[in-house]
Amino acid sequence: MVPVVLYLFLKKYMKKNWPSIKTRIRQFTIQRNLFLALGFLLLMLLKLVTLHAQQTELQYNIVRNGKTIGWTKIVRNSSNEHVSISMRSEVKARFIFQFIVSAIEQVNFDGGNLVYSSQFRELNGQVKEDKHMQLTATGYEVYKEDDTQRLPFAALHFHTLCLYFQEPKDNSKVYSDAFQKELALERTNDGGYRMKLPDGNSCCYYYKNGICTKVKIDQRFYSAEMVLNQ
Repeated sequence: MVPVVLYLFLKKYMKKNWPSIKTRIRQFTIQRNLFLALGFLLLMLLKLVTLHAQQTELQYNIVRNGKTIGWTKIVRNSSNEHVSISMRSEVKARFIFQFIVSAIEQVNFDGGNLVYSSQFRELNGQVKEDKHMQLTATGYEVYKEDDTQRLPFAALHFHTLCLYFQEPKDNSKVYSDAFQKELALERTNDGGYRMKLPDGNSCCYYYKNGICTKVKIDQRFYSAEMVLNQ
């Protein structure tokens, strides 16, 4: 009996107050749509913040004999399965004559696979290196001027630029664009990772919390260090 009475009461109330109820319903709908729009904008803002948080930038001073002779800037961007790393550097030094070296490198990964890389280097304004590598349907190909060279790798996952953002594992190998080879890394007694180069030189990488903080460069005629700006 009580439900019937309530039904009759509500029916009478609705009939009597329908105009005001209709207005409230319309206001509620507008408010709901407004909340939905604000929620959508909030999600987009969070997405933009997330994308921004996926960019990491490292800056290094290049030091020789206690004097800064250059700089290096490395930026890593990641979005879903795509990762790109770019490096720009410049060195001004004097060995009998003064020389200025500027370099740009770029690598792209998709799904963990290296799909593109490039190297550009100038010495005193003259181009000394300009080449790029790309993963094709038949494998990796290197393009330099009018020459095309195929590399014997099925898939590459670790590039020298990755070493600045990821501490390698023991006995791991890293691909070098400069030599177009995979180079071995060995652990040193002082906690670094030495990469011996085919030309007899070497580089040693040091880490803190997974980020490379220093690189020792041992060349035949000189040595230098890349030191992270903290």
